[in-house]
Amino acid sequence: MKFEGVTVKELLRLPILKDAKVIGGEQGLDRIVRFTDIMEVPDIKGWLREGELILTTGYSIRHNPALLEDVVEHLAQVNGAALAIKPERFLSKIPQEVIDKSNLYHIPIIQIPPGIPYIDITYTIMEQILDRQAALLRRSEEIYKALTNLVLSNSGIQVMADNVAELVQCPIWVISSAGDVLVSSPADIPYVSTIKTRHWEVTVDKQFVGKLIVGKEQLDEFEQVCIEQARLVFSLELMRRKIAFDTEVRLRGSFLEELLLGLPLSRQEVEDKGSKLGLLPGWIWEVGMVEGDSSHFEEQSPFLSELNALIQRESEHRRIRVRSHVLRQGDRLILLLATGPLTDPIKKGSVGRDDVKEWPHILSSFLAGWSGIRVGFGSKCSLWEVHRSYIEARKAIFIGTHLDRYKAVFTFNDVEMFQLLLDASEQVPFDALIERKIGKLCLYDKQNGTDLVSTLYYYLATGGSLMETANLLYVHRNSVKYRLDRIKEISDADLENPLNRFVYYLCAAFYLLKKED
Repeated sequence: MKFEGVTVKELLRLPILKDAKVIGGEQGLDRIVRFTDIMEVPDIKGWLREGELILTTGYSIRHNPALLEDVVEHLAQVNGAALAIKPERFLSKIPQEVIDKSNLYHIPIIQIPPGIPYIDITYTIMEQILDRQAALLRRSEEIYKALTNLVLSNSGIQVMADNVAELVQCPIWVISSAGDVLVSSPADIPYVSTIKTRHWEVTVDKQFVGKLIVGKEQLDEFEQVCIEQARLVFSLELMRRKIAFDTEVRLRGSFLEELLLGLPLSRQEVEDKGSKLGLLPGWIWEVGMVEGDSSHFEEQSPFLSELNALIQRESEHRRIRVRSHVLRQGDRLILLLATGPLTDPIKKGSVGRDDVKEWPHILSSFLAGWSGIRVGFGSKCSLWEVHRSYIEARKAIFIGTHLDRYKAVFTFNDVEMFQLLLDASEQVPFDALIERKIGKLCLYDKQNGTDLVSTLYYYLATGGSLMETANLLYVHRNSVKYRLDRIKEISDADLENPLNRFVYYLCAAFYLLKKED
């Protein structure tokens, strides 16, 4: 708390100064006095302080009264309070130039009657200052105790805001570091940054978390005391919230780990724990797996911050506010995302709102601004089926990246057929078929470092479109045409027959899936 002090005008009302006269600088009577000192030497530059009242008889400058101009200038430079002079003994009069300068800088010059001892003046002034300071300290402690009790009794941040607004007699807002209004008083009053306000930073663990904003520009000492204590107490409240949030996130993360590992939890256990942690069992869920450069997944990284903000923003578009969750698992992220309420205990329906987009579509748009990030999505499921969706998400990203190295988002629905193909390969000897159909292409790629098998796969996957294949491979259309001629020449492939195209498509896909195993 910064103590302001007492104004010059207030000191002049004291009985000991009732006969003092202001002979210059009257416009500065509202200057604040925090200290008082006596001038014994003419050179006072360097030891004057802000808010200082200088007392002098003028003895040290009796031979050159014009030096008082320098004193006034030095007081103005340090934002001093006033100059009090007893001129009768050593100074016949105050030079008009000094008075003019005091009027220019609004530094009051006070003429003190000769019969008043310095000690009486300084003692009375400092007593007044200390009494005011003590009163403010007592009031500050009372306010702090009252507001702290609201925190300890868990009265809520709105009650705290209402109490502070009543003390300072104006609206207040607490704004998060992201610019969101955490609380306002009166409640729900919008904050407009263009209105005349003052603000103070609110920190938690030495980190900036928001601002306390007051809806007026000028505050008196009492109001400043209120705001300073309110800032500290809001920090306590936000810290309490942060601890509760971090604890809940940790518990939710542990619960999510249990679901992902497929631990033998009953449906009732999953529903009970999920409800307590904000993971609603009555909603459809889906798991996303994010892979890429691990630096993107560090806490406070731009990617992770933007991803969390996106998930929070999109989650709020659902019918009710529901908590999705982001969990770091080694060098990847696991997303547990809410899609919408279950329309049927067995058959899952859509969200029921046309303006709510699917998560894979949302992530595809988001990842357009980031390179080297891939996401696999499992199918939609109930909360107690999360383990299955997690396994599917892992398969989606594994199969998808093998089949299309340029794509960023894969769903299990897109690759399910290929998973069945991989599963069947353990029982069915596909290798002989692949060798017969595209064996020569595979050997040619290995010996020459070409991508003929990949080109064949993309060409068949796009329905035989040269342009789409060229776009997917980032090559010219003529390059695709040349590669197809080489493919037909090397493998003697008949790509005009629909059945042959299907067989070659499966063989190329299977080879790409198994190539790096």
